[in-house]
Amino acid sequence: ANLINAPSAAERKICIIDSGYSEQHADLRDDTGEDLTQQATDSGSGTWNKDSYGHGTHVAGTVAAISGNGIGVVGANPNVRLHIVKVFGNDKLVENGSGTWTYSSTLVAALNSCRDAGSNIVSMSLGGSAKSRTEEVAFADADAAGVLNIAAAGNAGNGSTSFPAGYASVMSVAAVD
Repeated sequence: ANLINAPSAAERKICIIDSGYSEQHADLRDDTGEDLTQQATDSGSGTWNKDSYGHGTHVAGTVAAISGNGIGVVGANPNVRLHIVKVFGNDKLVENGSGTWTYSSTLVAALNSCRDAGSNIVSMSLGGSAKSRTEEVAFADADAAGVLNIAAAGNAGNGSTSFPAGYASVMSVAAVD
């Protein structure tokens, strides 16, 4: 069921740039057919279908957790097509279990993978304080081509700007408490 009146899943593909995707998760599809595309953009991050610390899988579940299996939750659009790009590998872990950083070139390559796969929406729960002209141009080009880029504003609880969320072509999303 489409719980938020989002466009039909057949009309959209969402790209999740994060830590990967766990095919073993009970609320996520485990197919590798046309409904789910996969791509690893950085040889250091590992394969798309191994999630080094679960965050990418969590995001995928929020978007596309399946319904009707009697367990867990239902995603916002459980039949949407996904494209998973893993940019954080096991070597990117820090003590609290979150990813540390990745290069601007890796993020732009991930964005290009999303675009090449025909993604309409790009979700990024990542960011940092450094602005990059390379990233800014890449996200502006994607926006001009009709791609909705969404990134985390950061969890600092202050007025600091996080990038890529701080670029004019990227929708910034933050928690309020």
